[in-house]
Amino acid sequence: MNAKLVSMKDLSLTLDRGPVLEGIDWDIRKGEHWAVLGPNGAGKTTLMMILAGEVWPDDETTREFSVENEVTCSPLEPLERYRMVSPEHQDIFEKLAWDVTGEEVVLAGKDNTPFLYRLADEGEYEPVRDFMESLGMLDLAKRSMVKMSRGEGRKILIARALLAEPEILILDEFLEGVDQQSREQIVRAIDTAAANGTTIICSAHRKEELPSCINKTLYIRDGKIDRCQNGQGQDIACSSPKEFKRTLPEVNSIEPGRTLFHLADASVVFLGKTVLHNIDWHMSGGENWAVMGHNGAGKSTLLRLLYGDAAAYAAEEEMERLPERGSNLRSVRGRMGMVSASMQASFGEAVGRPIPIFDVVLSGFFASAGILAEISDEMREKTWEWLRFFGIEDLAERPMEQVSYGQLRKAFIARALISGPDVLLLDEPLAGVDEESRHEIFQLLELLAKAGVAMVYVTHHREELIPSISHVLEIDDGRVSFRGPKQDYFQLRD
Repeated sequence: MNAKLVSMKDLSLTLDRGPVLEGIDWDIRKGEHWAVLGPNGAGKTTLMMILAGEVWPDDETTREFSVENEVTCSPLEPLERYRMVSPEHQDIFEKLAWDVTGEEVVLAGKDNTPFLYRLADEGEYEPVRDFMESLGMLDLAKRSMVKMSRGEGRKILIARALLAEPEILILDEFLEGVDQQSREQIVRAIDTAAANGTTIICSAHRKEELPSCINKTLYIRDGKIDRCQNGQGQDIACSSPKEFKRTLPEVNSIEPGRTLFHLADASVVFLGKTVLHNIDWHMSGGENWAVMGHNGAGKSTLLRLLYGDAAAYAAEEEMERLPERGSNLRSVRGRMGMVSASMQASFGEAVGRPIPIFDVVLSGFFASAGILAEISDEMREKTWEWLRFFGIEDLAERPMEQVSYGQLRKAFIARALISGPDVLLLDEPLAGVDEESRHEIFQLLELLAKAGVAMVYVTHHREELIPSISHVLEIDDGRVSFRGPKQDYFQLRD
């Protein structure tokens, strides 16, 4: 992940008239180029002025800048590295009405001052004029700012900011009043700056005015972030999940090369219809598999086959799972941990009473909804360890019906892990959970995989695959359409 340049955590700004911004969580990283969109009065300009260091939030510690790998809450150093163009900046020139030329204002951008407070020789002006010519505004070089139209003045300020080659370029309503030909030239220059390493942050009333470099969008309304999206229009997190430190409980680390299961010509038939056809698949220690495919392809059925909820048609005796522990899956079912939405939805129906989260996790020792034997102190301690690892220890006594979907998903993953399974079967583990929980579960699953937990991971979404996934099995209409290393799969599909 690229280095973080600016981070806002629960940032707010309150003025005499009331709150202007509330609860802003936003991270900007190197290589990201953001559009900030929203209706008039939403707080776009104020947010960008806080980003530029020109306005201070209520609590200065809620805004952090990264400067040469050092984190600071003071905007003084970043002010030298960032440039901002806004209608308010242009108003300074109109109010003061100083008789300064366009080339003087552009050159002053290198000093990060509105006006040039020093004498400059011809050698400094020549590259300025060359740059202005490249933007189609050489005719403005000798003209006084007070004699320029609003659009012409805006072009000068953008050229001024671009010439400085800033680390972050902040553009607020930057094309308002600029003619179409000049817009195209300016947008090309902004895209070039982005390609050369400048991070672009801009706002506009019209999405079609945005530079092509924009790859993320933040929507703001009534002073609060509404949502963030990537370049494909998919919802994403506006900031990194809150940092957490977790102690990993002892896990069953699988040694590389050990056979975990082997399916040979395995099919599954439901109500006379074959839903899995002649599956051949082998998994060994040191591997983590993703199972991918469209809806109805048979992914979940394949996991049920591995877990023992579905029988292999005419191939049961040829299937090997955890061979050193038994030849039949039903005899070793407790050695596989299973997590799925259907299991989560139907869990405990037969118990007839509310089940607290502590008992949900604890039941993993018995592979049942209820507690079927006496509970030892060691079991209790392990339950607390897994609750703490997933950050749900405060929910231990709360009935499962009274926690969020994401919190319950964490509890079920803990339940699947508590007995130390040889294989963790995950059927779309991030589906249906909120954004913050999704990021947290993603990181925890990667931590588990690095510790040696063997996983089979079903998902529709490539971006949900943890880095430790090594292989992909693709199912298409119940048949294997790909089986092999992850990098080969994505090279083939890209």
